[in-house]
Amino acid sequence: MTTARGVLARRVEFLSVLRTRDFRTYYIGHLSSVGGHQMMIATLGWLVFRLTGSPLALGLVGGAQAVPGIALNLLAGALADRMNPRYLVMVSQAASALLLAALATLIITGAVQLWHILVISLLTGLTTNFDGPARRTLWPHLVTRDQFMFASSLNQSVWSGTRIVAPAVAGLIIATSGRFVGGDLVGAGISTYVSFLGFLAMAVAVGLISLPPIKRSTGATVFHDIVEGLLFTKRHSIFLVLLGLTFVNGFFGISYMWLMPVFAEEYLGVDVQGYGILLSASGIGGVLGTLLIASFGQYQNRPWLIAGAPALFGVSILLFAITSAVLHSFTLAMALVLIGGAVYSVNQVAAVTVLNLLVPDEFRGRVMGLRSLTWSIAPLGSLTAGVLASLVNTAFAVGVGSVVVILFVLLFVATNPHVRNLRTLAPGPAERAGGPAAVAQAGPG
Repeated sequence: MTTARGVLARRVEFLSVLRTRDFRTYYIGHLSSVGGHQMMIATLGWLVFRLTGSPLALGLVGGAQAVPGIALNLLAGALADRMNPRYLVMVSQAASALLLAALATLIITGAVQLWHILVISLLTGLTTNFDGPARRTLWPHLVTRDQFMFASSLNQSVWSGTRIVAPAVAGLIIATSGRFVGGDLVGAGISTYVSFLGFLAMAVAVGLISLPPIKRSTGATVFHDIVEGLLFTKRHSIFLVLLGLTFVNGFFGISYMWLMPVFAEEYLGVDVQGYGILLSASGIGGVLGTLLIASFGQYQNRPWLIAGAPALFGVSILLFAITSAVLHSFTLAMALVLIGGAVYSVNQVAAVTVLNLLVPDEFRGRVMGLRSLTWSIAPLGSLTAGVLASLVNTAFAVGVGSVVVILFVLLFVATNPHVRNLRTLAPGPAERAGGPAAVAQAGPG
């Protein structure tokens, strides 16, 4: 019995990170904000397709969110290394909340048009891209280094878990309002108001936490800090590989999420609730993957988690595209999306843990700014996929993206010597001693 208790305690050890008041407060705000973000994506996807019936329009909305990140994430990362990241998160989250309140009002009054959605998507992309590097700089200072994998798993569980609940809630609000309130557009407006509350809650939560002293960048100018961060990253190929993987997964792999309304309606023959269920299936898989790596991943082989998981992600999305177009099976589509969500989450937790263990504190904002940049470019993948879907078909567009993910892993990630030489996810003595020593072990490239 004692042995069984010990095994169970080890499996749920990752929850110990929530005993820290500041991380717990951050986590609650993070949960609210990401839940609002997921509801926003689901609502806007449905709304744009409802207004236009065009997969290209869906891609344009995703692309609008990417433009500010491409232009400003390097600056945002440098600012996160120079300023208190709490203030950056608070301001960006509050600004996003106000923008969503304005959009919700336009929707609920029936005045919304596609250009309104594009402009507000552009502006929320601007605010959230200042938030990203600051948020990723903030949370590692709320836990100890040997808890990085636990905290990273819980953070990823927020993205995965809210994909289960938030899209389904958005779909339920839209569908219920269509029957009982005043039409489905009113429901889309109500759903957007709920998203507004989620962003506002994060601004409040971050205002309540306290940070220990953080080693800051000492560059003479922000431009100097940006250049210094780029040169630092260039010297260590492990960072280039991990950042490249983030870009490929986001640009070519995740684009299927933006085109999910087309799969739901045209290939699988389901309504808005079925669309929400498909998005939720991805979230269920994400939670399962997060729980697996949180419970068993602390001492697992890093190369497998870094290279094997994204390869499986690409395969699962390729099969999803093919079988949806050929077999039109909603059940099979859900299963494949669930598997994709699981292996994607495993890779994300592993990659973020490795980055945070290796990067020195004074460079964390800039390296995470580069990671945010690669992720911010990802919505442009939805634009590219939307164009390809218009020229050929949606299943072909998603299939091409998944093949690119698989090829990148096989050609660049699995063959990189620094990835193959990574140890377990648990920080060793040198890694606990500090980032520069750990980076030196990974080796410059």
